[in-house]
Amino acid sequence: MTRERIFFWTTAAAAAVLRALAFFRYRFDADEQHHAHVAWGWTAGMVQYRDYFDNHAPLFHILMAPWLGMFGERSDILLWMRVPMLALFAIVLWATYDVAKRVFDARVAAWAVLLLALFPPFFLKSLELRTDNLWVAFWMLALVGIVRRWPAFVVGLLLGCAFATSMKTTLLLITLAIAGTLTWWFRRGLPPTRGGGGLKPRPTLVALLGFLIVPGVLAFFFVSAGAWDALLYCNFTFNGNLAKTRDHLWFARALFPFTFGALVWGAWRKRDVRNAWAYFFALVIGVYTVTLFGFWILISPRDFLALMPLGAMFLAVFLARHSLAVTATVVALSIASLWYYADRFENKTAWHTTMLDQALRLTRPGELVIDLKGELIYRHRPFYYAFELITRSQIARGIIPDTVAQDVVRKRTYIAQADGPMWPPAARAWLSDHFVNLGRLRAAGQWVKPDGSFTIGVPGPYVVLDAAGVAAGTLDGTPHRAPRELAAGAHRWEGAGGVCVVWAPAFARGHSPFHLRDLKF
Repeated sequence: MTRERIFFWTTAAAAAVLRALAFFRYRFDADEQHHAHVAWGWTAGMVQYRDYFDNHAPLFHILMAPWLGMFGERSDILLWMRVPMLALFAIVLWATYDVAKRVFDARVAAWAVLLLALFPPFFLKSLELRTDNLWVAFWMLALVGIVRRWPAFVVGLLLGCAFATSMKTTLLLITLAIAGTLTWWFRRGLPPTRGGGGLKPRPTLVALLGFLIVPGVLAFFFVSAGAWDALLYCNFTFNGNLAKTRDHLWFARALFPFTFGALVWGAWRKRDVRNAWAYFFALVIGVYTVTLFGFWILISPRDFLALMPLGAMFLAVFLARHSLAVTATVVALSIASLWYYADRFENKTAWHTTMLDQALRLTRPGELVIDLKGELIYRHRPFYYAFELITRSQIARGIIPDTVAQDVVRKRTYIAQADGPMWPPAARAWLSDHFVNLGRLRAAGQWVKPDGSFTIGVPGPYVVLDAAGVAAGTLDGTPHRAPRELAAGAHRWEGAGGVCVVWAPAFARGHSPFHLRDLKF
């Protein structure tokens, strides 16, 4: 045991060092930027869904808004937004330990926590600002309550908080109901064992009352704010419309009766295992997995975060039956995978910090920007939807119209995020034609063609620039000496070639397409 303790604490220290490195250096995911933007919307007096887009349940962003608001507008805000994730990470680890200790023993519980902390998908996702971390924290606290037999009202309240954080809780509730029913039914009459002979049904109505409190309060608020229809659309209609863009869903759903039947058959065969709680949690993993693959439209590793603590618990049980060398191999593979997926822990956060720094110099509060998912955080967007996979898929199928060009013009938006493949084709082409590169971002304008012609997409104040600054020449037949208002459409320049027409405030704020900024990080 001495060798095992030394290895355990050495590994725990390594896990802490790696988490500290990743906290400051692991790249910011686009989802983190989106969630920060949604939280910012609350601080700006807007209402989620009604005034700006999001397709997640609202509790996470409401809770994060006061924290974000404490720091003002700053380019390193995402590092500060990761701090609460550390607290949620700690809650999940504690809950994992508590459940594993009560189901198995303290040794299994300790290793379950360490294995979970090093498991690459959980390690990296639990670091990021995302709704899933609060969701998993509430879920694991509810499991602690179930195992410890807390009052049914408290367990229901925790699950209600989880539902107000992520609609994926619906699948967890279905899983708990099916796993609990199978455990109770299959293990009826078995003698008491370490984990209890069977799980006793909880007071359902009391749990339901606890469950409804937080979602009910939020529903009342959104109805009062005139945002209820928008909430329903974003969380249900919008997400559900993804099914219309997927032609293969029938196969998984046709397969489900067979996978679920195999699971039930296996549960019946193993119904007399000694540990009833282990049996129940194994069923939770199985039911959730086969149901997810059978009916979920878009599956990602994030959808399994709720199962990872339970999976770590069973992996710890497996490793406890083998030599320390086997455990060391699993740990080594986890760390090697982390090193790979975290890009060798090189600093990948500076690219967003420099982009946001440029955005804060280029724009003022109240000015709009067009970005992909809210990457510029502190600025509102003229186009309602975020360009995530679900949106892009629906635009491609014509379910959502691509009105980016019209919205940018109508709402006088002069700053855009850099070009890239996530822009819808029509929006990408229009922005490329009517915006010029300034470094991390683009400003409204256009390079003047050799014949002196150019086109303005967004009417507003513009200035003609060369490498030295304001260019000398004639603009639309009159001398060009200072910025002027230009209407949308064709214009003509007479003077030196190689010049660019740019939104005048961008130049006044220190930016030029001839001197790109913030390209090194």
